[in-house]
This record gives sequence, C-alpha cells and structure tokens, in this order.
Amino acid sequence: MRLGIIGKPQSGKTTVFNAAAGQEVAVGDFSKAVHRAQIKVPDSRVDKLAEIVNPRKITYAEIELFDAPGLSGQGKDSGSVEISADLRGADALIMVVDAFSADARPKADMQNLIDEMILLDASHIESLLDKKTRKRQLSGDKSEERLIEILQRCQQALEQETPIIEIGLADEEHKLIRGFTFLTEKPLLVAVNIGEDLIPRADEIAASYADIVSPGKREVAVLCGKIEMELVGLDDADRAAFLNDLGITAPAMDVVIQKSYALLGLISFLTQGEKEVRAWTIPRGFSAQRAGSAIHSDIERGFIRAEVITYDDFVELQTPAAIKAAGKMRLEGKDYIVADGDVILFRFNV
Repeated sequence: MRLGIIGKPQSGKTTVFNAAAGQEVAVGDFSKAVHRAQIKVPDSRVDKLAEIVNPRKITYAEIELFDAPGLSGQGKDSGSVEISADLRGADALIMVVDAFSADARPKADMQNLIDEMILLDASHIESLLDKKTRKRQLSGDKSEERLIEILQRCQQALEQETPIIEIGLADEEHKLIRGFTFLTEKPLLVAVNIGEDLIPRADEIAASYADIVSPGKREVAVLCGKIEMELVGLDDADRAAFLNDLGITAPAMDVVIQKSYALLGLISFLTQGEKEVRAWTIPRGFSAQRAGSAIHSDIERGFIRAEVITYDDFVELQTPAAIKAAGKMRLEGKDYIVADGDVILFRFNV
C-alpha cells in the first residue's frame, strides 16, 4: 500500500510525515524533494501474540508513505500545476489541513485542494478523450468504445465539480481507468492538524467533519502534528507518560495509519510460531487460498486447507492443547473468506 501526503504549503504535511515515519526531514523548506519511508502498521494483536508465543522475530504489516510536492492549495485559481508521478501512483491520499494557525480555514483549504485535484483530472481526461476519439475517427477502431464512454461519464462528473470516486463506478469500470491514475478516484483521509491547545476538543472537531466521511472513500482524523513529532523521539515509558499528561490514550498517528489501512479495504491475518509472529496484508474478501499467496505463491498453488482460530480465542486459550480441547481450531477450505485477525496455519503441497 502506498500513501501520499498532500496539503497546501505550511499546512504541516512534512511534520505529519516525520511523525509517521520517525524521521527529521526539514520542514518549511518548500523543496521539490520527495520524502519516503516504510512504516509499520500499529497492531496490538501482533504485540499480544508475541507476548504469548515469545518468537524470535516480530513483523508488522508495512505501508509506503511519501511526502511529495505538487498542490498549491489555491483551488480553482491554481493555474497550471505539475503533479509528481508518486502522487498519481498512490493508492490513497492523506490530505493535511491547517487547523492550528491564527488564520486557519481548514474546511476551505480542504475544498480548495479537492477543487485543484478536480481541475487536474479534468485536464487529464480532456487530453485522453481527444486522443482516443481522434484515433477512433481516423481508424474506425471501436475497441475502446467502452473506455471512452466511462471517461465521458467521469468528465461530466468533474465538470459538475464531483470527484470521480463519488460517481459509483463498478469494479470493472474502475479497472478500465485505473492506469490513468486520476487523483479524485483515490480514497482520501483528511488529517486535521490542530494546535496543542485544541487537543481536548479533538473528538468535537472530528465530529464537525462527520458529513464528509464515506466508507471506502473519505475518512477524517484529528491530530496535533507538532506533538506527534515530539513523541517520535521518546522511549516507551516517556511516551506513555507524555500521552497521559495530555489526556491522550494513543498517538494520533496510529489512528491515521489504521484509518488509511481500513480506507483501502485492507485487513490483516496473523501467523504465529517460535520463529515469527507476523501480520499479513490482504484485501477484505480474499479467500483462504488467495490469502495464502500473501505468504508465498506456492501456498495458493498447492493449497490443501487452512487451520484457523480467531484472535480472541487464541489469546484466551494460548496453548495448542487448550485450543484443541476447546474445539476452537477450525479446518477451512479454499473458499473460506478470511476475517480480520484470523490466526492461520496453511497446509499445502506442491
């Protein structure tokens, strides 16, 4: 999974990147550099399994995060803007909006950034349609008729200032246009970057954005980028004390990462043993046989069965003997739909 961070200048997007990635990239330098990091998806289930099993290695699911230049935040007045290939290639976008400065207008900034993406996609589609309709007229080739029809629907939506993700394309239609990497087709997490003084009102602020939340399309998280960045340099004990002093139960960046993960319809299944406890990322709805390919293609190819126990049952029972005695280990076939948090042992033969 690849997440791109966007935001107008001085919104705190590089600060948020630093907080998520544990890095110290200079902020406010307006450089054209792309900052990248592989970050772990926080998962307390992995931690708990590791406590029980005491493996030699612990491996969390990972995502690629990058902070790339590209959007001005000027909305419809943005003019000609060059967007990096990194942003176009992202699976989802995290939009950081300023809610901490004296003249902050977070909702207006959010709309301006969306308007800017709409303009960029509209320009992209206009160029694509011009090339494809010209080709059809000159050659008589109608093989892309369906694609042209979908692009025209997207164009009409953008002309009405509606993001492509909002027009209800079918999965097959999404697949046809996926290679064009439209910005407004991507799921969006709005990260409202507040000042330290507003931390006690974080839930109230999040509730004020409830109208934009749409499962699989848009989510909202409220955080204080400055505080989150300070947490990075603390050890576990000091971090816990710092959060307690602020009245925060968990780092907001953990919430941002987890919401981004869920926004893309991803889940984790778990494997455990003396060698390793590990979380594996798959799309929601994967069968046991397809899920096995996350570990190795041989498992999918030679799948025999999956031995499955729920995370809660594993934590309660803990030992193979207790699990067997309670009858909580299920034998599932290739068509079983894997649930988030399933602890699985695959049996296969190639």
